[in-house]
Amino acid sequence: MRTDVKRTSALGTLIVLGGNDIPWITALEQAGWRCYRCYDLRAAEALLLEVGPCIGVVDLTQDNFSLNGVAGVVNRNKQARWLALAREDQLNTEAICQFIVSFCIDYFTSPVPESQLLKTIGHQRGMLQLERKVWPELGQFGQHGLQGNTAVMKKLRHQVKRMAAADMPVFVQGEIGTGKELVAQAIHQASTRAKGRFVTVSCEAVTSAWLVDGATPSGPGQCCFSAADKGVLFLDEIALLSDDRQLELCRLLEDGSFTTECGRAVHTDVRLVVSTRFPLEELLAEGNIREDLYYRLNVLGLTVPALRERGEDILLLADYLLTKFSRQYNSIAKSLSEEAQKLLLNYPWPGNVRELISQLKRAILLSESKVIEVEHLDLPRITDDKQSLKKIREESERSALLSVLENNKGQISAAARELGVSRATMYRLLNKHDLVPPPRQQYRQG
Repeated sequence: MRTDVKRTSALGTLIVLGGNDIPWITALEQAGWRCYRCYDLRAAEALLLEVGPCIGVVDLTQDNFSLNGVAGVVNRNKQARWLALAREDQLNTEAICQFIVSFCIDYFTSPVPESQLLKTIGHQRGMLQLERKVWPELGQFGQHGLQGNTAVMKKLRHQVKRMAAADMPVFVQGEIGTGKELVAQAIHQASTRAKGRFVTVSCEAVTSAWLVDGATPSGPGQCCFSAADKGVLFLDEIALLSDDRQLELCRLLEDGSFTTECGRAVHTDVRLVVSTRFPLEELLAEGNIREDLYYRLNVLGLTVPALRERGEDILLLADYLLTKFSRQYNSIAKSLSEEAQKLLLNYPWPGNVRELISQLKRAILLSESKVIEVEHLDLPRITDDKQSLKKIREESERSALLSVLENNKGQISAAARELGVSRATMYRLLNKHDLVPPPRQQYRQG
């Protein structure tokens, strides 16, 4: 995958998922296009977030990825205009047809008619230019959570850039929701391991054989070290890793290999990035991390600033998220009122970036105008007109719930995640508006 994402003179950006030799890419590059090939969905998703609006091509002919995995990436990255390449025999498969109809603006069968494809790509570039006039902020920023002009964010980006160049372990500290995984992904993307996988593992879920369900694109059963070989392994919340696993990790850092309790021999070439929400001195003082492991991991360290420390950058981030989610949810909301901006700046944000994302998603779904007002935000304020807020909620909650349920095909857990609420809260809201059947019928199989 090419990594020169800073060239601004390119005619356009094209990202291809999967496939083998593609001759027409050379013609596009000679014409001035910036082209990337991706064979890892995590890396592709990070790249899509970084480059913003672009043309995306899903090459289904070689079966490089599971269709569900590709569909997830495509669905989450609607800033790209997607084309599909398929074999003629694949068009007899219902799942392939459903994918193309649901996510793609056009498709071509192999052998690909090169002149027709290039013409279509050129036309879609024109459509992107029109979109930029309607959504001028879309794609303006890089990874959400890392942009900003304050000193703390400039320092963070500088640290990420310097640490990416050194192939050593990194210890990322920060409160819950600050974007520690985003920092780890940025280090991975800017490093010499960018072509390798970025694998995220929750330390709480690690087994004696380092097998974590759902931790890798290969599914359950694969050792996370094998999955991240030649790439980056992100261990989320190192304080939750058992002492036995910490000892094995220490041996890996010292010798490059170890044998698990299950007898599995582990040999790997990974770069470790670990995170914690606890102050580092507290980890040692309370015995949550082995001292020998701590000093091997804490070669390079950085702290992700809390959202309340980012000053005016909160508004930059909010504008970016508003543009992103408004387009994703087909909303007309495009800006924040002055009162809403003041509310965001004055709120302490205990949940950090994660809480801001939830608040803006909720406001976008509740708003029926181009401007997000304070009443659309579920945040405490001194001059809170509770009766007015209650009225707005009563009138708009039901339609918002119906919309998010429709987007998630009636899946309550998925709808709750989209709204940024717990499953219990989701059921309470559904019951409040008579949108859930009686308990006796909830578990009936259709």
